Amino acid sequence: MLKSDQLKYLIPNSFTASSMALGVVSAYLSSQGEFNLAAWMITWGVLLDKLDGSAARLFNASSDFGVQFDSFADFVIFGIAPASLFYHWLGGINSSYHGVLAAIACLYVVLTATRLALFNISTPPGGDSYFFGLPTTLSGATLSTFYLSTEIYAPNMFKVGQMSEVTQLSLMTLLMVAALLMVSRFVLPKLKPRKSKAINIFQFVNIGLVYVMSPFKLYPEYLLVLCIIYLCVGSISGLIHGVQLKEE
Repeated sequence: MLKSDQLKYLIPNSFTASSMALGVVSAYLSSQGEFNLAAWMITWGVLLDKLDGSAARLFNASSDFGVQFDSFADFVIFGIAPASLFYHWLGGINSSYHGVLAAIACLYVVLTATRLALFNISTPPGGDSYFFGLPTTLSGATLSTFYLSTEIYAPNMFKVGQMSEVTQLSLMTLLMVAALLMVSRFVLPKLKPRKSKAINIFQFVNIGLVYVMSPFKLYPEYLLVLCIIYLCVGSISGLIHGVQLKEE
């Protein structure tokens, strides 16, 4: 039986376990052609990934086990699940580019694991304020909401088995670029309170909207736009301040 002081660890670890379970189910659903729900599960994993960290801090329940457990969950929900989604969405074994598609999907999974392993053993200077390389969470969120947005705005263009060669190659390129960015020196500021009140309000409101809309499967295109804004604006800010960081 768990001691009373150990019970506090159950809450953050339960969020982590739920995220891992979502990743497993998402990968299975993708193999069955249930891409919409599979993509939403990856998006829900983003919410759980933030909740487990917040719960750990709130209950003072951080632990070495929790750190490692969280990495395993991230590997499943943001590594295996997005790779499975894109692999099966692009035709899987029936794709005319099956070999290349399988190789890129495997690359995505391997580089997700590489990124997680690297940051488990070391934190680069400035790591408290900046991401170095595309975060697995953001990569998974961008890929999943991209799929969900295509369902709304271009269902015929991106329909399984009916995509043009250009579309297939473009999506494979997208997956490969996301994989490579995860282990690059791409600099991105973390979402933290800033000196600017306007920026803090913008962050707070949009994070709140994400937690309201995602569980009810609402407006994935809005979620995608938020990911793109963060990537574009953040990368510019990271490039400017990241260079200064390296010089210090």
